[in-house]
Amino acid sequence: TALAQACLVFVNEILDGAELTVIAMGKFGGREISYGADLDVLFIGSDDRQPQSLLSALAQPSPAGNLPRVDARLRPEGEKGPLTCSLETYRQYYAGRAQAWELQALTRARPITGPLANNFMEIARDVWLNAGKEVDLFRKIDNMLQRIRRERGSGSDFLDFKTGSGGSVEAEFLVQALQMRGGIFEPNWRRAIDRLHEAGVLSESDVVRLKRSYAFLRRCESVLRRYDNRAVATLPADVMEQRNFARRMDGQTIEAFTEEYLAARSTIHQIYEERIRCG
Repeated sequence: TALAQACLVFVNEILDGAELTVIAMGKFGGREISYGADLDVLFIGSDDRQPQSLLSALAQPSPAGNLPRVDARLRPEGEKGPLTCSLETYRQYYAGRAQAWELQALTRARPITGPLANNFMEIARDVWLNAGKEVDLFRKIDNMLQRIRRERGSGSDFLDFKTGSGGSVEAEFLVQALQMRGGIFEPNWRRAIDRLHEAGVLSESDVVRLKRSYAFLRRCESVLRRYDNRAVATLPADVMEQRNFARRMDGQTIEAFTEEYLAARSTIHQIYEERIRCG
């Protein structure tokens, strides 16, 4: 994450982009990106030309390799909206037309560079805190999780280590829901659950089990992604490929891997059910 951020900031400086404000989102905002990851960002300013120049420059291949891809689709109106928006546009959008998932996504907003970064973060925290007070917050977040499962799943819950039951997305939604309810703003997942523990929201046992289980699923993702340096959300479907993958996971047998994998997902799902479905 630090290297990717340095590349983005350096290219922006070369292009004289001092007036462009950049906010990191998603795992980029949480300082948690892995191999083959896009950099989710928001641009704040008054001129689309500067971010367009930045995106174009970052996309250029070079003999030394490629710079990280940048994804700005989390902006107001998504791909249909302007690439850059003013602070007032963000304020009005989040207050009136933003969907629940867009407000939840602000959990991972983190300023990168630019003169309006602090102003944006004030707006983001205010609307995020207000969203966390909604009575049906947990129901909305659970509905979003189920929708992701339907739309992005492969059809095999076992293979879907990200979107499946007890997958890494469920672990992330669990923590974000508890953060929003408790007003604990922290983009990084591991630091967030530490703060939830300090606030008495999560027990020490839950924190230990969640960290261990989530780390295992993230390691699965990392091992799969670094093979081709591209985004992967499912385990291999072929049995032989699964065995090869298990060996890459610290030389495990497929049986040992499967046992640990299912235990990790079961742990996450159990805590999610207790805290979100029954909370």
